[in-house]
This record gives sequence, structure tokens and C-alpha cells, in this order.
Amino acid sequence: MKPIEKGQIVRFHTPNEDEDPNQTYVVLEVFEDGDKSRAKLFTLDTGLSFPPVIVVYIKDLVVDELLTNQLHRFINVEYH
Repeated sequence: MKPIEKGQIVRFHTPNEDEDPNQTYVVLEVFEDGDKSRAKLFTLDTGLSFPPVIVVYIKDLVVDELLTNQLHRFINVEYH
């Protein structure tokens, strides 16, 4: 598993049954604390004016490599 870092697109590896398993988040910040490390996430594609920002345990997340690579490629091509 790739380590969770700022700027990655992530999902919950085991979402609750009432949650959308395809919901994606951008990692805004990482708080290292051993087994209790956490990440501040910005929720993507909600349609809300003010999408939620949440803090969760890193151990519950998995990196979406494809979306993360697309995001980084877009940022580097469009703005640099």
C-alpha cells in the first residue's frame, strides 16, 4: 500500500453500508501519530456549495493511483 500523502486522491477501503463506496477525497493534510495517524480530507463531487472536510484514520484509506496520477498530470501540464 502506498503511503498517504498530501495531494493524493483516496477512498475508504471498507466504507459503511450506508456510504457510497465510490466517494473520493483529496488529502489536505496528514497528521503523523504512529498507529493513530490521521488525514484531513476534502470530499469531492458532492454537489454541495460547501463540501465537507473530515478527519479520519489513515489506516481506513486506500490511494486511488489512477485519479491521483491524473490530478498531478493536470496540475503540472496546466499550470507549469
